[in-house]
Amino acid sequence: MTGFRSALHSIITKSTLRALRHRNFALVELAGWFSSGGVWFYRIGIQVLTWELTHSGLWLGIIAAAEAIPGILLSPVAGAYADRYDRLVMARIVQFVIMSVTAILAFATFAGWVDIYALLVLAMAHGAAAGFWTPVRLAMVPNLVPKEDLTSAIALHATMFNLARFLFPAMAAPVLAIWGAGMAFALNAASYLIYLVVLFFIVLVNPDERAERGAGMLANLKEGLAYVTGQVPVKQLFLMLIFTAVFMRAYLELLPGISDTIFSRGADGVAILVSAAGFGAMIGSLAVGNITRREMLLRIYFTSVLVAVLSLILFAATSQFWFGVAAVAVLSGAQMGVNVTAQVVVQSSVRGSLRGRVMSLWGVTNRSGPALGALLLGWMAVHIGFQWPILLAATLTGAVGIYVWSQRRAMQAAMEEDQAKL
Repeated sequence: MTGFRSALHSIITKSTLRALRHRNFALVELAGWFSSGGVWFYRIGIQVLTWELTHSGLWLGIIAAAEAIPGILLSPVAGAYADRYDRLVMARIVQFVIMSVTAILAFATFAGWVDIYALLVLAMAHGAAAGFWTPVRLAMVPNLVPKEDLTSAIALHATMFNLARFLFPAMAAPVLAIWGAGMAFALNAASYLIYLVVLFFIVLVNPDERAERGAGMLANLKEGLAYVTGQVPVKQLFLMLIFTAVFMRAYLELLPGISDTIFSRGADGVAILVSAAGFGAMIGSLAVGNITRREMLLRIYFTSVLVAVLSLILFAATSQFWFGVAAVAVLSGAQMGVNVTAQVVVQSSVRGSLRGRVMSLWGVTNRSGPALGALLLGWMAVHIGFQWPILLAATLTGAVGIYVWSQRRAMQAAMEEDQAKL
């Protein structure tokens, strides 16, 4: 038993799992996993309910937009509030609001009161609350662990998200088939309740300084944008983030068309490709979480960019299905390497009083970029097929990657200067 405990302690303290040594982070991460899973019940449930009410593809798009747009618009404002006020208190309030909206939707669905217009209003309310949640959630991570475990914390956060993304949708299917969308919404509300309760049992052990409240909201937003566009290495990483979000991740939204037209596989091909992406993402995030030396971050970052670009080129160039599956797995793992290392650098570099605003812009880019890229590449695919647009996307991202790589010495120097200030 002593040997087992010693081995377990070694795994937790020396691997990606080392952030779990910290009680506050471990509680939040476990509750967050259930909450992320509940969100998938909500997403699939609202799609199914929309279809049942309208049998309209247009309404599916309208409800999706109603969910996304308020969050994208409000996220920067939420980031400013997260810098001004106590993030833990704000997290509790936002979780209560999201839980309440989802519980109302569940009750109304069970009662048979929901029509498409009520669903539209509730989707907008849910999206607005989710827009407030993202910057608070991201900004709180460095407040839950010491700086030396930040890489592990961010990697674990990404791993748990991807694990929920590929486990809970499969669980949602029988729930919807047996009990309907109302039960899916009720389970989502219950997951929010678990998260809310946990938030009352934690403290922020590494709180940031707060932004001045005297300045107006517009001035706060401008300050955050100025930091992102003017601070080395943050501006280079955000430039790369824009291209990876818009061009490198858009292929996921296009998989049904790619599976059918290039691989002749249909729905089963989509499922296999999505599973490969999830597997690669989990392996990638776990691998990157083992990084403990700050000087290694940029090296891993640029290596991951190179591997991701080459993998996307190979995926676009092949018509062999299983080779494409392997390329997607490697691509997703490399993308997690890019995302985790970049987020660690940004979170380590940004002033605490600006963290909420900076991470709100990070979240907005990650959320809106793939949809924008899918729209652009999908339009091109109508005219020239899927392969050439994806090859072009990989080439553009690679070109930007070369430019950002040329700035690596200035980026490393800025990181070392930030470290010296600690």
